Amino acid sequence: MKRRRDILQFLAAAAVGSGGALLFRYFRPVGERVDSSTPTIEGIHADPDAPRVGPDHAPLTITVYSDYDCAICRQSYGAMRDVLADRRDVRVVYKEWPILGPNSVRAARVALAADKQGIYGAVHDALMQRNERISDALLRQIVERAGGDWARLEADLVVDADRIDKALARVATEAFALGLRGTPAYLVGPVLVKGGLDEAGFRRTLREAAK
Repeated sequence: MKRRRDILQFLAAAAVGSGGALLFRYFRPVGERVDSSTPTIEGIHADPDAPRVGPDHAPLTITVYSDYDCAICRQSYGAMRDVLADRRDVRVVYKEWPILGPNSVRAARVALAADKQGIYGAVHDALMQRNERISDALLRQIVERAGGDWARLEADLVVDADRIDKALARVATEAFALGLRGTPAYLVGPVLVKGGLDEAGFRRTLREAAK
C-alpha cells in the first residue's frame, strides 16, 4: 500500500513539475536581447542594400536570415506573413544567407537580382511557398509570374555579380558576428531569435521587442 502511495506521489510531483516546465517555456522570452552586439543592431536593420518589405518608417523592424532550401524557414515564413498581414507598424528586411548548397545560392542570387526590377517581395514569397525543387526553369517561371524580365535578370546577374557577392559575404559576416549557426534567424528590434517560430512565437517576440 505504501509503495503504491509513493508511486502516486511521484507521478503527481512529476506532473506538477512538467506543468511548471511548460509554464516556464511559455512565459520565458522567445529570444535574447543583443543591444550591444557587433555589428550594431541599427546598422543591420538599416542596411541600404538589403531588400525590404513594409513601411520605410515603421517603428519596428524584423531582419530575417533565411535560406530558400530550409524547410523550417519556409514554415516560419508562412507564420510571419500571417501575423504581419494586417500590421503597418513593422518593416521586414531580408538577408539572403544561402548555406544549404548550390541551389540555395542560385535562388538567393536570382532573388537579389530581382530586387533591381522591384519584384523581390513577390519572388521571395513564391520561393518560400513553393512545393517544387529549385531549378532554373522554376526560377524563371517565378520571376516572369512576378512581372519580371528573365533575360534582363540574367544580364543583371552578370553585371551586378560583384555587388551580389559582397551582399552575400556581408550577410555571412553578420550571421557569424551574431553567433548564428543556421537558418532561420530573426532579429526583431533588439531581440534575436535563433530558429523557427510559429504565429504565437512571432506575436510574443513582437511584444518583447516593443518593450
